[in-house]
Order: sequence, then C-alpha cells, then structure tokens
Amino acid sequence: MAYIALVVEDVVINKWELIEDVTILGRAKDCDIQIEDQSVSSKHARIVAEEDDYLDGHHVMFLEDLKSTNGTELNGESIERVKLNDGDWFRLGFTEFQFVANTTPNLDQTSVIVS
Repeated sequence: MAYIALVVEDVVINKWELIEDVTILGRAKDCDIQIEDQSVSSKHARIVAEEDDYLDGHHVMFLEDLKSTNGTELNGESIERVKLNDGDWFRLGFTEFQFVANTTPNLDQTSVIVS
C-alpha cells in the first residue's frame, strides 16, 4: 500500500497509508491528514488515486493543489496537478513529505519466448 511520510530533518516523524481514493491534506480539523503549520491552507492539497490504464488492479496517484495560498511543490517545482512517483518529495508550506509507492507490480510472471 502506498503511503506518505512526514519528514523533519531527515527523520520520519509519521506515516499515513493512502487507503482512500481521495486524501485531503491541510490545517482544518476535518482533513484526512491535518498539518499544524500556519503556512498551510485549511484545505491545501489532495492525493487522488485513479485506476492505472495499463496495469489492471493498480492505481496511479496524483497530487493536486487546492488553490492554496502558498502553493504546493513537488521535488522543488510548483505544481497544480502531477503524477506521484515512488520517492517523490512534496512540500506544503514549511512541511515536507515523501511519497512511497510500495506497489511495484509483480513482473516475475513474464513469459520468455524462445525461438
């Protein structure tokens, strides 16, 4: 299962599994992941899981900014909506997270054709 990790000075402080189709991040108490950072909007960003067009039963995760005041960055670049890849870093305000996909498809079952 994919998850995000809250990282402070290279130390993982907390982890959240991404089990819902949509996970809202922000300062508001009703967010799925509440962030105590005054530079984070009440509903700052969301992570959306969508069906993978190429691998049945797998999902692709997207990070979307929800028109936050201070924006959302992925790997140092400002974004509106972007696909997340394993190991990506994103920042909301002064708070940094790392995305861990942990969903590598099993490719060991590939057939070998001998001619």
